[in-house]
Amino acid sequence: MNVLPQVRRGQAADMPSVMALLQSAGLPTEDLPRIEGLRTWVIGSKDAIRGVIALEPIGGEGLLRSLVVAPDYRNQGLARALVTQLEMDARAEGVTRLVLLTQTAADFFRGMGYHTIDRSDVSDLMSQCAQFRSLCPASAICMAKMVNDPMANRPYNVLFLCTGNSARSILAESLLNRCGQGRFRGYSAGSHPKGTVHPMALGLLEQMKLPTAGLRSKPWDEFAAPDAPAIDFVITVCDNAAGEVCPIWPGHPTKAHWGVPDPAAVEGSDSQKRAAFRDALRVLENRIQLFVSCRLLRSIT
Repeated sequence: MNVLPQVRRGQAADMPSVMALLQSAGLPTEDLPRIEGLRTWVIGSKDAIRGVIALEPIGGEGLLRSLVVAPDYRNQGLARALVTQLEMDARAEGVTRLVLLTQTAADFFRGMGYHTIDRSDVSDLMSQCAQFRSLCPASAICMAKMVNDPMANRPYNVLFLCTGNSARSILAESLLNRCGQGRFRGYSAGSHPKGTVHPMALGLLEQMKLPTAGLRSKPWDEFAAPDAPAIDFVITVCDNAAGEVCPIWPGHPTKAHWGVPDPAAVEGSDSQKRAAFRDALRVLENRIQLFVSCRLLRSIT
C-alpha cells in the first residue's frame, strides 16, 4: 500500500527545489524572495520536493499560491493534503479568509469549499500585491474561502432603510431584534428622516410587546461613518429609498429590497390606519422570519 509523504513546513534549505518545481510548472516565482512572512508547506526531502504550497499573509487574510505537485505524483491526494494543512495552520494563526487566483484548478478548489469572487471583492492591500497587479493574467479566476468566521463572535448586523425612517424600517428593526435569536442585530435609518417615530408604529410595537428602547428616526449617513457598526446586510423597505443613491457602506454588505406598502400614507379612520400598520408588521415579520431561518440554516450546513 502506498503511504502519502507527510506535509511539513518548508525550510530555507528547501527553497532551491521549491523554486525549480514552481518554475517547471510555469508558476510565477520572481516576487517570492521579496515577500515578508511568506510561508511554505512541502512534501518530500529538500532534494526531492514532490509538492509545495505557499501562503502570502496580507492584512488579516492570506493569499494561497504556488500549489504544485510533481507530475509523477499527481492524482494521489498530495494537493488536497497540502491545501488541508495550509488551511489548518492558517486557521490556528487567526487568518480570516484565504484568497487565490487560478487558471486551471478552479474545479479542484470548488471541491475543497472555495467559491468564485470578483477581483474587486478583495481588500485594497490584496489588490496591490504582485499576484494581482502583474503576475496573474486577467483571465485567472479569483476564489476565496473563510477559514475563521468573524460572525462566530458577533451577530449579523442588518440595516433597514426607508425614506422617512418613521414606520416600516422602525418596525423591521424591532422585529429583527426580537426574532434574531441573538444572532442578528437590527438597525434602521432614512434617506430623509422625519426626525420622529410614527406614534402608531410605537403603539403597535408596545401592544405586541416588541422592543422599543432606543428607537429613533435618523439619517442613513450615520452608518457610513468610520465608527459605525459593521453592517452585513442593507435592506430597503420602500421603493423611494431603493432608487436613491446610498452612501458607500464599509465592508461591502449584501443588499436586498423588500417593497412594503407605507402604512403612514394610508388615509381614513384611525382604525383603518392601525390596520395598515398591522398589515405592514405582518409582512415584515414573515420576511424576517424567513430571512433569519435561511441564514441560520446556512451557517450550520
